[in-house]
Amino acid sequence: MTRLADSARSVLAFGAHPDDLEVGAGGLLARLVRAGSRVTMVVVSIPNRYEVRTAEARAGANLIGAQLVFMQPDDVSRIEDLEMHELVARFDAYVAEHAPDMVITHAATDLHLDHTLVNRASISACRRQPCDLLAYMASPDLGTQPRPIGTCFADITSTIDIKLAAMAVHASQITPRSIESKRDAARATGRLCGHEYAEAFDLLRLRV
Repeated sequence: MTRLADSARSVLAFGAHPDDLEVGAGGLLARLVRAGSRVTMVVVSIPNRYEVRTAEARAGANLIGAQLVFMQPDDVSRIEDLEMHELVARFDAYVAEHAPDMVITHAATDLHLDHTLVNRASISACRRQPCDLLAYMASPDLGTQPRPIGTCFADITSTIDIKLAAMAVHASQITPRSIESKRDAARATGRLCGHEYAEAFDLLRLRV
């Protein structure tokens, strides 16, 4: 298994909805910000409660220290309303603008349709960009089974509290019990790689 280092100058992270990135990769994103990376979190859709969830997303990104972009910033929206070629074109524009060294996206094994659509579009958008490509599980309870925990680890011991605080601001979606469960899961993942807390990812590509 690979352990991730802090070497990216520009990081582009895609989340289908507000809270996905905090849940799946919030610790790594906060660690990258601390290391000097320019991190951009792209929220692809706001499926409901627009004012509440946009405010929660802003608060979460602020705690992590990342720039926040809403792909469809005017009203509630659904990812499946866009054709795949339109979604890829939107993501192409983000990749061209940010020239990322690292892209973080949803895992293909997640059974949430919105998550898998974002996975497909983001991987396609990276076709010409030499970047590390990582995938996270935002809803592990919906993953196909059996599934390995991941192929690489990020030590988030120094940023676990930031991750959990960023999750907590999404109070319309995440309960205090879920936050404590996420701490327990990060501790269990850390035991697998020799750290107090860790996040697991699928390593899809390393830049050359």
